Amino acid sequence: MQREIFGKVDGKEVYKYTLAGDNVSVDVLDFGATIQSLYVDGINVVQSFDTAEDYKLRDGYVCGVIGRVANRIAKARFTLNRQEYKLTKNEGDNQLHGGLQGFHHKFYEVEEIENGLRMTYISPDGEDGYPGRLVFTVEIILIGRTLHIEYSAISDKDTIWAPTHHFYFNMNGPIGYANSNQLTIYSDYYTPVDKKLIPLGYKADVTGTSFDFRMGKRIDKDKTELGIYDHNFMLNSEHAATMVGDVSGLKMEVYTDMPAMQMYTGAGKEETRNAEKLSDRGGVALEPQFAPNAINMDGFEKPILKANEEKRHYIRLEF
Repeated sequence: MQREIFGKVDGKEVYKYTLAGDNVSVDVLDFGATIQSLYVDGINVVQSFDTAEDYKLRDGYVCGVIGRVANRIAKARFTLNRQEYKLTKNEGDNQLHGGLQGFHHKFYEVEEIENGLRMTYISPDGEDGYPGRLVFTVEIILIGRTLHIEYSAISDKDTIWAPTHHFYFNMNGPIGYANSNQLTIYSDYYTPVDKKLIPLGYKADVTGTSFDFRMGKRIDKDKTELGIYDHNFMLNSEHAATMVGDVSGLKMEVYTDMPAMQMYTGAGKEETRNAEKLSDRGGVALEPQFAPNAINMDGFEKPILKANEEKRHYIRLEF
């Protein structure tokens, strides 16, 4: 394992750790537990920035960890144990990806473990409005051609917790477009949204819609009412998705134990489609998660973390 200084954020040095597998390598930053690059057979298949400062200034959650709760919480509030909690607002009246102090902009304590890293951040009670002192750990392990990410958390109060990594993928890397990738999502239902991208509270059948990716298709084949995809899919099983570069031929399988996955194709405007400059290349976000606003909706698994009970979730990428 290699370790080197990648730059500085807010005057503090950012370190990059390099893990190596079977013609697969991954660079991980201690700022945001960010996947800075993911090379498969010589092709970087995730969006990358060249400097540490870019990950703070350009934001976009690029390939960083998300917490405490991924995606949107309507009106930035929820009720737990008959008590209402008001969260910080960072997208109109709603909260997105953990709020103003999101986990993607935190520095992590790093411990080298077998085949990978264990990264820890302690979120204080009340941060961004969430109850409980939360000890949050991310293990990033590379074995052969499999990247395994395991999240764990324990809180001293009942709270809510739903992590993810905000990956932007393009299996073509710099030699082709992100939206021309062939994508299969193993999902029979998606969650329709309102104009503020808050789910309407029910699951809709994908059959006959632009949200039907079950047989695989080019990402840009169909259009949605938004002109882009920024929608949540309810997963049929732990095998969430398959993505194949139409130019590179590289194939990725996505697995998770979380019940849903967000797909977002609007990142970086032309960056999503134009792969000429690697550091500015966008990608298609695939974010295993709980359903957006699940804590406030009936009929959806709620991301409740009981006091002093550790929970774990994982994302696994196989190439």
